[in-house]
Amino acid sequence: MSEKINREPILPIRQIGEDNWIEKLSSFLEDHDVEVISLEREKIFQKTEYYLDWIIPSQIKDYFLNFGGIESSDFMYNLKKIDEWEVLTNSLWFKQEETDEYIIFSESPSNDPICFKRDTGQVYLFSHDPIKRAKVYKDFNDYLLNEMIDIQKLYTEVTFDCSKEEIEYKANLLDGDGIDFNFRYLKL
Repeated sequence: MSEKINREPILPIRQIGEDNWIEKLSSFLEDHDVEVISLEREKIFQKTEYYLDWIIPSQIKDYFLNFGGIESSDFMYNLKKIDEWEVLTNSLWFKQEETDEYIIFSESPSNDPICFKRDTGQVYLFSHDPIKRAKVYKDFNDYLLNEMIDIQKLYTEVTFDCSKEEIEYKANLLDGDGIDFNFRYLKL
């Protein structure tokens, strides 16, 4: 029987807001050559909340206040700056009643919008190929945990024996009702 993971991923934090999370995550990122850059101003949140007509959840604010200035091709590469967030609108593939409740905060590697659902903070992916909308993370915290694992994969600190094992590992770590694990793995 083969080993599930060649080396267990290091997760310096489990939850945004836990004790010493900023120091632990900063140290982890610096160890992976990611320059930690915080946001200078909190006013950006007020402006963005007004523009989007949405109160940004505190967990997301905490992350962006401390790490929102990071620009890295290895960590959260397609994450948008707060002032670039926008409401997902009508498209060729999705109707307005399907999109009004979503805020685009990132993109998949194939430029599909990754969104917060306004009322829950859950993370959804809207794909144009295949045409599909699916919940891919229960919240931004799980999105962050996934990014920590992926940067370790990039540095070959963690390897999975096959894609099925990676999906199973992340499904156990990043659980949640209604998560489309296979779609997440396919697109993200």
